[in-house]
Amino acid sequence: MKLSLMAAKSKNGVIGNGPDIPWQAKGEQLLFKAMTYNQWLLVGRKTFESMGTLPNRKYAVISRSDFVSEDENVMVFSSIESALRQLADITDHVIVSGGGEIYRSLISKVDTLHISTIDIETEGDIVFPDIPDSFSLAFEQKFESNINYCYQIWQNS
Repeated sequence: MKLSLMAAKSKNGVIGNGPDIPWQAKGEQLLFKAMTYNQWLLVGRKTFESMGTLPNRKYAVISRSDFVSEDENVMVFSSIESALRQLADITDHVIVSGGGEIYRSLISKVDTLHISTIDIETEGDIVFPDIPDSFSLAFEQKFESNINYCYQIWQNS
């Protein structure tokens, strides 16, 4: 099973402030919507609760609490390991979509990183981990918007 990771971060590495994303760069979330369409997303419970469900996606939610979902497109797991084990039987691709703890746990295990760096330095309490040295930059495109951003694809060797 292929693992990708998708994140947006500020220039100083912030990805969130509590449940909120501390910017709105017009167009950047369209990348997320396009890349995740008809895909499995692996997310932590807090991230899932703050983002909600987008149509035409399936969710593997990691929760240490007694969180449950009645949504047929949502599966809840008590650990990342059990989620990956079960997902391997039902899909060939999963996109790791946050939050900070999930990113830290999986960044070195994914095949591909899809990173948008927003041209802003902001305050926040959730920071994206450093990209491991095993990754190399494969693609980069800059976008001009209300807040400029740069989209990069990194491949794990």
